[in-house]
Amino acid sequence: MSVQNSARLLAGRLFKFALLVVVLYGAAWCYFNWEYVRERFGAKYEEERYGIVWNTNLNAARRIAARHGRLVMVVYINSGAKHDPSDYLINRIFPSTQFRSAADTYIPVLVDIRQGVQESARLKNNQDEIIKVYDLHNRYGLILLADADGRELRRVQYSDEPVDILLGKVAGGKFTPLPPIPKPGVKDPVAESEKKAKSLTSPVAGPKSERPKVEEKWGISTGL
Repeated sequence: MSVQNSARLLAGRLFKFALLVVVLYGAAWCYFNWEYVRERFGAKYEEERYGIVWNTNLNAARRIAARHGRLVMVVYINSGAKHDPSDYLINRIFPSTQFRSAADTYIPVLVDIRQGVQESARLKNNQDEIIKVYDLHNRYGLILLADADGRELRRVQYSDEPVDILLGKVAGGKFTPLPPIPKPGVKDPVAESEKKAKSLTSPVAGPKSERPKVEEKWGISTGL
C-alpha cells in the first residue's frame, strides 16, 4: 500500500472518529439539557404583552402546568374596542404587583381579540381553539382557571373589583402566591459526567454502628 493510500485511509478513519465524537457529544448535550431544549421549544408559544409573558397555546400551557404542578389561568379580553372590563384589566390589574405574582403562580394564557390587528394564522387558530373549548365567545374581561388536564375549575367575570378581591375569586379563597418557575440553564455534558462519576466513586461514611467498638479495661480505653 502506498504512502498516499495509507494517508487517505488514516484521514478517513480520523474523520469518522471525529464525527462519532460530535454525535456522542450532541446526544449527551441533549440528554443533560433536555429541560432547556423543551423550554426553548415552548418559547414559540410565548408572547410578552402588557409587561407579562403569556402563553398563546392551550396545550403547551397545559404541558408546562403538568410538568411543574401548576394551574392554567386564561385571560380573555378585547383590547382597543372601548370595552371597559378589558380596559380596566389592562390598565389597572395587569400592572399591579399582585397580578404579576399571579402570573408567576399560574401558567398565564392570553386571548386578546385586538381590534384592527391582523393576527398570524397560528395565533388566530390558537385563540379560536381556546374560545371554543371554554365557550368564551363575547365574554370579554373574563379570567378562567383550569387544571393541567384542561378541566375548568372556575371562571370570574371582572367587574371593577380591586386586584386582591379578584384574585381571591379566581383562587376560590385566599390567593397564595408561589415562586416563579425557574428557567433551566445550559449544562456542559463533560462537567456533568465528571460530577456524576465523582459522586458515585466518593467514599460514603458508614453509620455510627459500624465504627470499631472501644472496650474499657481497668479504666483504660482501647481500640480492641
